[in-house]
Amino acid sequence: MKKIIIILLTIILIACAAPKECCGQTFVSTTPENKNVILEEFTGIYCTYCPDGHLIAQNLHDANPNDVFLINIHTGGYSTPNSSNDPDFNCSYGSAIANNANIAGYPAGSVNRAIFSGITPQNPGGTAMSRSDWTDAAGMIMAQSSYVNVGVQASYDMATGLLTVNTETYYTSTTTNINVLHVAVVQNNVAGPQTGASSFNPGAIISGPWNPTYNHQHMFRHLMDGANGLEFTTTTAGTFIPNTHTWQMPANLSNGQQTNGFFPNLDPTNLDVVVYIAEGPGEIITGFQSTVTPIFPNAYDANVTNSSVEDVICASQTDIAITFRNYGNQPLTTLDLTYDINGSTYPAINWTGNLASGAEETLTLNSVTFTPQANNTVTWLASNPNGQVDQNTTNNSSTSTFKHWDLSGDVIPGITAGTIDVSIFTDGYGNETTWEIVDESGNIYGSGGPYSNNTQYNETAYVAQFPSCFDFKLYDSYGDGMMDNGVGSVLVTDQNNNVIFEGDANNLINFTELNTYFQTGMGTLNSWECTPFGCADVGIGFGTYATQLECESDTSNINTPCFVLTSINEIELSNNINKIYDVLGREYKLKVGELKNGLYIIDNTKVIINK
Repeated sequence: MKKIIIILLTIILIACAAPKECCGQTFVSTTPENKNVILEEFTGIYCTYCPDGHLIAQNLHDANPNDVFLINIHTGGYSTPNSSNDPDFNCSYGSAIANNANIAGYPAGSVNRAIFSGITPQNPGGTAMSRSDWTDAAGMIMAQSSYVNVGVQASYDMATGLLTVNTETYYTSTTTNINVLHVAVVQNNVAGPQTGASSFNPGAIISGPWNPTYNHQHMFRHLMDGANGLEFTTTTAGTFIPNTHTWQMPANLSNGQQTNGFFPNLDPTNLDVVVYIAEGPGEIITGFQSTVTPIFPNAYDANVTNSSVEDVICASQTDIAITFRNYGNQPLTTLDLTYDINGSTYPAINWTGNLASGAEETLTLNSVTFTPQANNTVTWLASNPNGQVDQNTTNNSSTSTFKHWDLSGDVIPGITAGTIDVSIFTDGYGNETTWEIVDESGNIYGSGGPYSNNTQYNETAYVAQFPSCFDFKLYDSYGDGMMDNGVGSVLVTDQNNNVIFEGDANNLINFTELNTYFQTGMGTLNSWECTPFGCADVGIGFGTYATQLECESDTSNINTPCFVLTSINEIELSNNINKIYDVLGREYKLKVGELKNGLYIIDNTKVIINK
């Protein structure tokens, strides 16, 4: 028995004689492994082909979920907001990383910041390569052995706002190269605009204020140890290095930029942490990723994450929405929501549901009536989660602003109701160009396209209401605008040559949708038409005569009177209708009952619809 005890003690002493650090390891692998891939993708919201890069990178990660990790860096001119309606996704560290990669075009990507045999970088001496090379480069990296392993765990305290990241590094062999540990914070499910989304990654399109609104993934947000990282002085085989990294996270990194209530918020429920070890400023050896685990210390905590509201023109109604999350550790089943517009309080909303910890819901209120101002404010407040006192009241409110376009002076006034002329000279991709004129209710008064390339088109629309507000919408399905070789122009005028919209290849760039609002003034419209019962005002400007006197003075039309529908169903039930046209010659393929009031030609018969 004594010998056995001595042997056991010897084993214990030998084990404890190993490096002290080794005995404390918890989650990093100590077995030699191949390198993991860190793909730094350089992108931007106005980069047409970048959604294709996103898709390639995502597919690469999905095929190798434990070996390939993505960092999407918004940088360069394509990432610069074009207006106050654009969020700013740039990160202060992103520019330096991009400069070292030596980018020639977007999208670009660096795979472990390495140079590869058989793959030509975008610029000599740089590590940035075209998206077509990422998969091959990643395969080469994953086939190489690594002298070091790294592991990571991360959590976020919902009460304190502190992000804590624990890393462990273990050297399976010795290196004499300088090693630096970096901890990158990336965010998923960030709503924002994106050129080219419809063509190259339509699966990422979601609902939101932009057209289209894109669901951005792996967005680079921060380096926790700064640009220089954390340098290791001991890199011999068997070395175990644990570290703890903390960041007191702000609400957002947007520089105050807000669009319809959408900040690029730092959402702790959608964060990942990517850690990697690089040889100084050079090649990345390996890396790993962990999802940030939210810690919910309070039982009852309702968090209003954002609110949104639609701009309006001429109207006194708008759609408003609030998004809230359960930051409590108990399911959220009831919540009181109150809101005001421009200081006027509305009836409280008693929400009921069942939200798990971290889950969210968006509540939308349609056609809310308000007293218009040039600039308007909606303020939301959440209270009484599950009928209890909210244990964290710092996150219970949200404020959004919206415009009343005509009051704010952003609507072109005095446009003459009647004929609207739309002159378009297409660029080399005319099939991408369409347009329409709509009123506030979404009724279409004219449309055109897609077109042939490099061709002149002169089209007309007809807006009869006065006074009323309209929106001229110009679309480019690809998302890069009418910018092919300096060719492409659009001119929209009323019948008195008042300019509604004018653009050429110099300013028709990087758009999916352009909007120009205009308001019709009082004008002389052709509104009167003859009927079997005499002259009648059809009321919307589709008649032959400007006045009743003109109509009554022209007796020639009495021989070809209009058929006045006493009931919409008179024709609708006949089931014998072949063709329906309006006075502009546009064919309609709808039921008679779905047509607006006006003058139409139905099977060569003039018909006045007056519901």
